[in-house]
Amino acid sequence: MSTGPITTILRVGERPVAVEVRGFQLTVVEGPDRGKEARPAGRRLVVGTHAPSDLVLADPHVSRQHLRIDAGDEYVLRDLGSTNGTRVQGVRVREAVLDDGMVIECGSTRLRFHHIEAPTRIELAAEDAFEGLIGKSVAMRELFALLARIAIADAPVLIEGETGTGKERVARAVHARSRRAARPFVVFDCAAVPATLIESELFGHEKGSFTGATDRRAGVFERADGGTVLLDELGELQLELQPKLLRVLESNEVWRVGAQKATPIDVRVVAATNRDLQARVAEGLFREDLYYRLAVVTLRVPSLRERRDDIPLLASSFARDRIFPGGAGGAGGRGPGWETIFEFMKTHDWPGNVRELRNVVERAVIMADPKLLAGDPLDALAELRKKAEPALRRRVSLRAARDQTEREYLEDLVRSTDGNLDQAAEIAEVHRKSLERLLREYGIKRGELK
Repeated sequence: MSTGPITTILRVGERPVAVEVRGFQLTVVEGPDRGKEARPAGRRLVVGTHAPSDLVLADPHVSRQHLRIDAGDEYVLRDLGSTNGTRVQGVRVREAVLDDGMVIECGSTRLRFHHIEAPTRIELAAEDAFEGLIGKSVAMRELFALLARIAIADAPVLIEGETGTGKERVARAVHARSRRAARPFVVFDCAAVPATLIESELFGHEKGSFTGATDRRAGVFERADGGTVLLDELGELQLELQPKLLRVLESNEVWRVGAQKATPIDVRVVAATNRDLQARVAEGLFREDLYYRLAVVTLRVPSLRERRDDIPLLASSFARDRIFPGGAGGAGGRGPGWETIFEFMKTHDWPGNVRELRNVVERAVIMADPKLLAGDPLDALAELRKKAEPALRRRVSLRAARDQTEREYLEDLVRSTDGNLDQAAEIAEVHRKSLERLLREYGIKRGELK
């Protein structure tokens, strides 16, 4: 059995065109479904007693969605908040890295995980953009290919991802490519509306139905009729409102607060969350039936840490949009140097993701000299870099900033003394042994700095 990388990028010339994921299989070796097998259709495989599980088991001690195996740099098993837990090689786990031949226990069922020769091929989108989204990384082009397939369907979509990754932008892209594109796209932020007003905002109300209801008002679903509703921050929706939302999704009609009859609606629902909804289901904070109704199609927006190659591309796009609104600026605004000057940003972890990146770039543009930005392209690029670097440094921890400054000092010191550590230690006013220790800590090698 192959022991090479799990994921292989296939290229035509220098451009990635597809990803091959080394295949795996689960075989039931003990339990009611002994002999049953399952292979993933993509990067993941879900085990449980109900659809949409990929391996459906009859074991009554197994949860509806019990565990999931993801194929990335490693095969990772995650327990999905199951009632009776998951064991790997006899040890109870929430998360575990799997190797060929390992035994997984869930309920009274034992599964054997093993590699297979046949890989799963995942095609990448041909373009580096999708309805306003941009990205040339493999992660984003894989997402674009998936979006192209699901957008034309009418099934509910659940978008997962960290804060700031652009989940609303992805939802808008799905709507723009769908048959509902000419109809309304309405966003409802489940975390931003006061608890006392959520039901009225979602479903609408009749005049006089409560104090302050001076007029009849349509809710989110009625306003989006024929189009798409984005339920943002879905994981924050109050538990007592979840059955009412489920009823809307199943009946395609809403009851306004105080209404005597239902109003029919025709909407596609897209939900977004930075929460682990399966974990919230296990904790009793989110209804299981609502989760399955919304997660017909689930996709995950990668963080900037997972798509570092896109950071200069995004940063240069934000800078151009700010400097040349409406696409003005001519060839100077589209030169290759724009991405080059933002290469240094790839080393930052960007905990706020795309939102944080945009803020840093826009701050740099605001602080820059407008005369230089409007003048010679090389001067504009130099000015942007000059303003962007300190803007980024202010967004790292004090410890990280000190470490970076100390590293730069040591590198300059070794260079200036041509690698003579006795001389360098004398200049720094430290013992040579202390200097050698610092160089080791920062991985600085004299030979590479001469």
